[in-house]
Amino acid sequence: MPLADCLLHNGRFVLPRTVLEGGAIALRGGRIHGIFERGDRLPSDLPRRDLGGALVSPGLFEFHIHGVGGLRFDELGSGPAGGDRAARGLDAAVEALLRVREALRGRGVTHFLPTIAYGESSLEALAAAVEASGLSEAELPGIYLEGPFISPRRAGRIPSESIREPDSRELGRIINLARGRLRVMTLAPELPGAREIEARLSAVGVLPSLGHSDCALDRITLPEGRFSITHLFNDMSPFSPREEGLAMLPFLDRRPFVELVADGRRVNEAALRICAAAVDPERLMLVSDAGRSVPEPAGRPAPPPVVGAELLRNWLKVTGASVPNAVRMLSLTPAQALGMDDRRGAIAIGLEADLVVWEGEFEAVREIL
Repeated sequence: MPLADCLLHNGRFVLPRTVLEGGAIALRGGRIHGIFERGDRLPSDLPRRDLGGALVSPGLFEFHIHGVGGLRFDELGSGPAGGDRAARGLDAAVEALLRVREALRGRGVTHFLPTIAYGESSLEALAAAVEASGLSEAELPGIYLEGPFISPRRAGRIPSESIREPDSRELGRIINLARGRLRVMTLAPELPGAREIEARLSAVGVLPSLGHSDCALDRITLPEGRFSITHLFNDMSPFSPREEGLAMLPFLDRRPFVELVADGRRVNEAALRICAAAVDPERLMLVSDAGRSVPEPAGRPAPPPVVGAELLRNWLKVTGASVPNAVRMLSLTPAQALGMDDRRGAIAIGLEADLVVWEGEFEAVREIL
């Protein structure tokens, strides 16, 4: 339900380019109707809510996430076809999706793209669960698929049975299995036929994302329209003095959106600081890639995932970035990558009121409005 009309005042509102200290925002019909600085004349016809100086940001967006809380999206499964067992399997998958949604909201995340490596049964089960969940397109815009058209040399943890040569008929089958909910697909641009795949993805509203690739930049043709790069530095041809690896692209070309796993483990802190200094915040997206199967050394337990607010705090600590830029990389920039920024992603007049009220400096969620 839309938030009731009201005036939120005495807050620290994280706008796209600044933090509005002691300001106020007017909400009408579930949208942001006005933004007021300290000392401005405020509307007199709205009930007021005093935020006590709390930080308020747009809801965070987990653009690339495989799971959380022990659940992986490629393990949802809908059970054997037919009968009650299939129905129970679908019910369990929906319940799992809703549990993830609540876990993410506890970290300030109000939008997420469930991400899987390609597998026919896992894609079919996830698409069915998304469709049956009742979650809005704003909360769950669609599915992120890694593969199947990727390089075996840069597959990472994607199993060999999930890898295919680019094929337009196979792509058509994938789109049908996803029930029209495919929003992002990772592919390797050096593979024969990749250009045709990129063009068809763009034509049906799917964002092509370059990754799991062994390409040299001087031997490929980049997509003409909107595109992104999957988890920069990981599972791709490297930043090298001898070959123009895919990891060099964001530092040479300002067009692509760029995913960066900002947990300080998958990408080291020095590399995070380099990206903060050299990649436009309007193109950089902080992602967790949480739930991805990554082996740990023998006897060492897997560390807890760095998701949502934790990701934001780590980026601020490591890079010294401004709060508006850091929040933007987890809200407005992902929304722009998916073409949702005309509705959500920022505290701006006319956009839907999708707001998180924080305790301290993004330490905990006080309330989601």
